[in-house]
Amino acid sequence: MVGAADRRQDAAGEAFDKAARMLGLGYPGGPALDRLARQGDARRQHLPRTSLPGLEYSFSGLKTALLYRLRDLGDVDEQTRADLAAAFEESVVESLLAKLDMALTQVPSSEVVVAGGVAANTLLRRRAAEVVGDRARLTMPPLELCTDNAAMIAAAGHFGAGHPATVDPSLGWGG
Repeated sequence: MVGAADRRQDAAGEAFDKAARMLGLGYPGGPALDRLARQGDARRQHLPRTSLPGLEYSFSGLKTALLYRLRDLGDVDEQTRADLAAAFEESVVESLLAKLDMALTQVPSSEVVVAGGVAANTLLRRRAAEVVGDRARLTMPPLELCTDNAAMIAAAGHFGAGHPATVDPSLGWGG
């Protein structure tokens, strides 16, 4: 979703990973957070939504809110962890999709692509289809291809090794 929107700090997948770590779910956290969130109810644990102007978004305040909520709650049972996972997931997904909706309104597009590791998120996949509707063609890779962007770049480098570059990697900076 970056392209039409701009992020100030970390991406949604990174936010999911950090939230999962706070909830004791390990790394990579996105899939574990998604599974736990399916067992929770976001309405039982309110967390804020990002509210930056225009198409910008940041999840730093949301991550801090989760950290403080966990601190204030102390030892949490499994249902509370699931509710917090659902609330965090809903906040991230709805924040992203509010920006997507705004972008499609401001600059209509014939196609929307949701990719990267975060594109495997169950709620994001379902809600993206609802938000895009018939305004554009929505493309999301099959789940087995929804991997971390850094891994995709590394794989492209590995498989592309030995082939001459067809672009100037300097982007015209410097000299």
